[in-house]
Amino acid sequence: MPVTPEEVRAAYRLILGREPENEAVVAAHASGARDLAALRATFLNAPEFCQANAREILRFTTGWAATRKHGPVETECSPEDLARLFAHVRRVWSRLGEVEPHFSVVSHAAYKPERIAETMPAFLATGRAEAEMLAAELAGHGFRTTGWSHGVELGCGVGRVTRHLAGFAERVTGLDVSAPHLELARAHLAAEGVGNVTLARIEDPAGLVLPACDLLYSRIVLQHNPPPVMLFLLRRMLAALRPGGVAVFQLPVFLEGYRFVLAEYLAGMDAIDDQELHALPQAAVFGAIAEAGCRVLACYRDNSLARITQLSNRFVLYRPAASP
Repeated sequence: MPVTPEEVRAAYRLILGREPENEAVVAAHASGARDLAALRATFLNAPEFCQANAREILRFTTGWAATRKHGPVETECSPEDLARLFAHVRRVWSRLGEVEPHFSVVSHAAYKPERIAETMPAFLATGRAEAEMLAAELAGHGFRTTGWSHGVELGCGVGRVTRHLAGFAERVTGLDVSAPHLELARAHLAAEGVGNVTLARIEDPAGLVLPACDLLYSRIVLQHNPPPVMLFLLRRMLAALRPGGVAVFQLPVFLEGYRFVLAEYLAGMDAIDDQELHALPQAAVFGAIAEAGCRVLACYRDNSLARITQLSNRFVLYRPAASP
């Protein structure tokens, strides 16, 4: 529904606490916002609003973080149960890859199958934006953004980020559990003329070894796996990182009201047939990092989850070069 000039003026008054500069900016916002939700998002993301309200926002989030409590979260299991969990994740995501592959990657209604033909450019732009953020992040830590020997993306989906990671390294390996997603990724990479990417399906945890790499990336992937699978994959990821290599990944470390008791989950697992959201306690993440001998360069809250009571962190790690 179109936005009216009066609604734009109301946004200025209620969100920014002032009158608009002139009628030209009112007209620009009214014509540029597709609906009220888009207008509200524009104003709430404005630096002016964030700067004026930063103290109150930080006071709330800090207070919440300091008082949050975990429910029980089991992160270890037997090889047999791990195989059952893996098979479940593979089944669910293979089905999603068949019925709504793009929406399963970026869960926005615009990327549902009935609309993806018209929204594909916007969908692919999200992959470019992720790659640009990764490049800025690497540069900010003093690392190169091109010329890596081998990059690995865990959970490459339909290749929206993989296509751009191809420019970071001489060769790239994209891994996923879903064959339908990988087929779409192959088609996308071929259409883009990308020739230095190899795609492979993760079949089974038994004996799984990720290819050695010096650049590793994963986002909005680990969170869809039960904690024992998440921790298993994280350990395999870090084991694959070569000395001098960098890993950048995201996962939720706290979800309000969340619990994971393996026996309870296994009892109802077969009835689950859609995306799931899981968390791996940050202590377990730091434990895996220490086990792998990696160094944490950064750990900060990211925007992968929408709710303030869901804490998703982004990690930037470095494996020190071997001593001479």
